[in-house]
Amino acid sequence: MQKMPGTPGSIRTRSVGRVRMHDGNPLRAEGLSVLARDGASTPSGNCMNEWILEHPFPLAVILAALGAFALWRAASDRNRRVLFAGAGLLAAAAVVLAAGAFVTTPGEHAEETTRTLVDRAVAGDVDGAMKTFTGDAVLNYGTREAPSVSVRDIRAALESLRGRNRIESNRITDLDFSTLDDATGEVELSCSTSVVGSDGAIPTRWILRVRRDGDAWRIDRLTFRSLLGRPPTPGIWR
Repeated sequence: MQKMPGTPGSIRTRSVGRVRMHDGNPLRAEGLSVLARDGASTPSGNCMNEWILEHPFPLAVILAALGAFALWRAASDRNRRVLFAGAGLLAAAAVVLAAGAFVTTPGEHAEETTRTLVDRAVAGDVDGAMKTFTGDAVLNYGTREAPSVSVRDIRAALESLRGRNRIESNRITDLDFSTLDDATGEVELSCSTSVVGSDGAIPTRWILRVRRDGDAWRIDRLTFRSLLGRPPTPGIWR
């Protein structure tokens, strides 16, 4: 689950999801969120986001199975009450699937934006990658609280990826997304990347904060958490 920074007594909204490997196609939509106090989400709200809006299929399958069983029992016993219960469970399964299909949380928007950035960075599309950032985006090394550098440094880092640090292959090994509020999502990302001249795949970890920016969702803070298990420094791009 995602860890969220916050001060005692602060109120955040949060929903959490996890996507492993770079082969998922999450459902999309426009978001509901969940109140959480002191960084811990409320149980009922978190369940709604996680099991209905972001991962509806397990719950829908359970409801549909129970509904089908109830209908089978109703047909055998000729029990109208069980019949209505079965029909209600099947209807609930349909509602869960519909909610998951038509509602995208800010966390899911953040996940989609992150994948877009990764694809463009791997392709060496610097201009395209920069479009995933806000105009006032910042880059931190090591932690969110570390001193930040400006969007110009982000462009310089991306420029190096189509030059001396050109990416030969990349694999997303872990991706966790969370909803911070109704206009902000956050992603914790791990990659295994091979660049020109490297002896093998290099593990890296990142945190990306994504917020609504007009009609789009863009990254306003990128944190480079670790390189080969250690905090990186700005000089790695040179």
